[in-house]
Amino acid sequence: MALSKMGLKNVIGVELIESLPLVSRANPHNVPFFDRAFDVAFTGHLMATLYPLRNAEEMERTVRKGGVCVVVVDECGEEKVNEIVRLFRRSRLLSSSDFTLNGRR
Repeated sequence: MALSKMGLKNVIGVELIESLPLVSRANPHNVPFFDRAFDVAFTGHLMATLYPLRNAEEMERTVRKGGVCVVVVDECGEEKVNEIVRLFRRSRLLSSSDFTLNGRR
């Protein structure tokens, strides 16, 4: 719903546990969508997946050229950020931000 209010259309959520109508069940290691199907891929659970590298590969595969992969993680340092960046072999880091839910750094 919040994404629709931001002007995004055709938002598709996938997760191991279905939560219709907003989220369909799918394996993040083998997403059932065509190559370059999306403008944005988002995850808040990359490092919790069984195979983070495979999940990153699927995000890159399904995002169009010029699209964006967004990864949100719990508190972590520069070393962890670099570990995550290395998973995305066909992408480059645009930015990294450190913030809390109340907006304070």
